[in-house]
Amino acid sequence: MKKIMPLFLVGALLLFTQCNKEDTIKDPAPVAGLDCENNAEACQVSGANTEFGFNLFRELHEDAPDKNVFISPLSVATALSMAVNGAEGQTRADMMATLEQNGLSLDQVNEGYRQLITLLPVLDPEVQLLLANSIWYRQGFPAKDAFLATNRDYYDSEVAELNFADPQARITINNWVNDNTNGLIESIVDGPIASNVVMYLINAVYFKGTWRHPFDPEFTAPAQFQLENGTTTEVEMMNYGQGFLPYFENDMFQAIDLAYADSAFTMSVFLPKPGYSVDDVIGQMNNANWQQWTQSFVYQELFFHFPKFKMKYEESLVKVLTDMGMGLAFAPGLADFTGIADAALNIDEVKHKAVIEVNEEGSEAAAVTSVVIVETSLPLIPMMFVDKPFVFAIRDAQSNGILFIGKMMNPNEN
Repeated sequence: MKKIMPLFLVGALLLFTQCNKEDTIKDPAPVAGLDCENNAEACQVSGANTEFGFNLFRELHEDAPDKNVFISPLSVATALSMAVNGAEGQTRADMMATLEQNGLSLDQVNEGYRQLITLLPVLDPEVQLLLANSIWYRQGFPAKDAFLATNRDYYDSEVAELNFADPQARITINNWVNDNTNGLIESIVDGPIASNVVMYLINAVYFKGTWRHPFDPEFTAPAQFQLENGTTTEVEMMNYGQGFLPYFENDMFQAIDLAYADSAFTMSVFLPKPGYSVDDVIGQMNNANWQQWTQSFVYQELFFHFPKFKMKYEESLVKVLTDMGMGLAFAPGLADFTGIADAALNIDEVKHKAVIEVNEEGSEAAAVTSVVIVETSLPLIPMMFVDKPFVFAIRDAQSNGILFIGKMMNPNEN
């Protein structure tokens, strides 16, 4: 059945359009800050993170094709790269290959993160972007000074020695997570710390940006969101009205780019066309296509409607990272992390939590990744109406590095 917009809403939108149309034709270019000529390693690492992010996102989608997924590739890659500094031999090679860091030396990777951690938070003074890293290790554990110093110097990591047998240790780590995500994620250590855990390497990312051109709450109205199984669910649909926005389309999807604040960060939204699905779009996501797509946006006059939504996501990444090629790092008795300490160590868990809220004002998102290191015991083996599932990503508009990427299958799932 053809959907018809209520007449009162059409009239209001046309009125709103006439008042705001001229303001939406052009956005200024973002202030220079991430210059690839002077920060070559940052751009190389950002490109690697983008490719890794697509690979990880694709694997998670394939494991749960009908469920919402929301991750921060930047957070996962940062935490794992911190751990790479303690890996040796084939363990290091496999981890760097999985992270798409082939062709880069570890020194280049570390320098790239040092540049990104310095430059990304200041790209747009009107956007809050916080990047924080920490290492927490068991009291008395002989962690190597070189490993800790590298993470301090290049990843700006807070390093602390804690008595893991004391319940206060878990509280201390979770308080750090809560503080560095502005309360969006309260914890990453959800139970007592196991006796074989020797170290946590944790990254936190917090993002808050207001739309450069906000949606007017008065024009938000209930609408039906079409699920892939053929049913519908009701959502609060934000209505931008008619205006000029960065847009392009191809045979598979329509795409739009929504700027935050001074346009240094944007949300790119990809809506499959009839006959195509989120699965088809995700199947085409790689760094080469991403660069082409993000350079194809051209200001065009259109109507735009976008749902308000909140999403929480939590996942262990051990299986997916193993499938992607770094299984050796998780193998007791086989992993080589002698760069951390002269002990038999392996990664026991990579836990990722992410949250996002999108409304008329903008977006607020946070993610935390925890890499848990344990001591080995025994070896083991036109009109764009976003009313159906879509893919979205928050990126920095200069290097195209992905801060967050997600797929919305059901806005009411969470």
